[in-house]
Amino acid sequence: TRFAWDGLLLGSVVLHLILAPFTKVEESFNMQASHDLLALGSDLGSYDHQQFPGAVPRTFLGALATAALASPVTVMGASPLVRLYAVRLAVAFGSLVAQARLRASVASALGETEARCLAVIAALQFHVPFYMSRTLPNTYALMLACFAHAELVGGSGYRALVILGVAAAVFRCDLLVLIAPLGVVLLAQGRVRFFTAAVATAAAAAVGATVSVAVDSVMWGRWLWPEFEVLWFNTGENKSSEWGTSPPLWYFYSALPRALLGAVPLAVLGVLLERRARGPAVIGIAYVGLYSFLPHKETLPLLNVTAAAGAARCLRMKGAFSAPLARLAIFGLAVATLIAMGVMATASAANYPGGVALAGLHAAEPAEPPLRVHIGNLAATTGVSRFLQAHSAWKYSKEEHLQPAELYGRGFDRLLAEWPEVPGFTCQAVALGFERSAL
Repeated sequence: TRFAWDGLLLGSVVLHLILAPFTKVEESFNMQASHDLLALGSDLGSYDHQQFPGAVPRTFLGALATAALASPVTVMGASPLVRLYAVRLAVAFGSLVAQARLRASVASALGETEARCLAVIAALQFHVPFYMSRTLPNTYALMLACFAHAELVGGSGYRALVILGVAAAVFRCDLLVLIAPLGVVLLAQGRVRFFTAAVATAAAAAVGATVSVAVDSVMWGRWLWPEFEVLWFNTGENKSSEWGTSPPLWYFYSALPRALLGAVPLAVLGVLLERRARGPAVIGIAYVGLYSFLPHKETLPLLNVTAAAGAARCLRMKGAFSAPLARLAIFGLAVATLIAMGVMATASAANYPGGVALAGLHAAEPAEPPLRVHIGNLAATTGVSRFLQAHSAWKYSKEEHLQPAELYGRGFDRLLAEWPEVPGFTCQAVALGFERSAL
């Protein structure tokens, strides 16, 4: 029965994967790395990151685990597109295992009703299932964070800190901001001792950093610790603001409401009615508040457990008037969340015109004779990955900083370009992306 509730979230994740199979620029490194590990093996010189390293280096550890899980499809000789689905499903598998562990901990510590509510809340939201199969550094960090939160809810405080220490050192240095309030809550609850907790967390981070340095120095061809370079880029050089900033309270009035949807009022009820749910809520709010001081905005919603506790309390209400009213309110929130998720999913599915364009080009052109295709910047950042380069005889170029007038002299046969007109070429088809929703 418990696995059936986890299957509800699985169905939601697979639905989002089918609706939006392509990937965008934020996912590019791990997606391209997974492709290269599967297709190129030890030929590191031909890997995508050698030509397009990005603003900061990222660890290969997540891509290595993903490629290992997806490798059976390569052995079976599957097409590049099938390999893309396999990589996405491999990431989804890791995310689902982590979410299932968190739900099991909630069932043990708070109750089976709370655990079932958690499954429904997560499945109906947009952001959680949408990103659970995507190769973002945040997604790999979220897997470990879910294991850590499982320990927070119903396990060892030391294990929670150790897991977050590894995650911060390997995948997401921003989790340092989460370790602080989580450690304070554990100290306040008497579940850890300060010195022991500090040593355990630091030792775990050191182990994670050592493994990352050992593996990533080989893959990148120089000595490096990727997450330290990310931390220095974001804080020492303060360059993360170059990728966009938001007002200090943006998380609270925009990001969290969109991520939690109907779980917002349930989370408030959870804090008010369920003492055991206040710890996770305090940690989540403190993390968001502390992180809002940084100019670059990314978020990790941590309040679903609190919302599940609030929903369970409503379902346990008794009384001829209050009980049906509470159930009706929860049903209304669920329907509203489902509608919002449908709108967001529809918009997101139309957000990958580059992937649609390349897939359409392959459908319109035979594999022979081979063509030279230029992939423009917009196409490269809105869906195109090496998994979509379906014809091995074709030459695909992502040469950057080319103006329309320069493309004709480069010997390209086809273009995926963002310009409506390019000298020497005729527009054959248009792939439109999402612009806005309107009633």
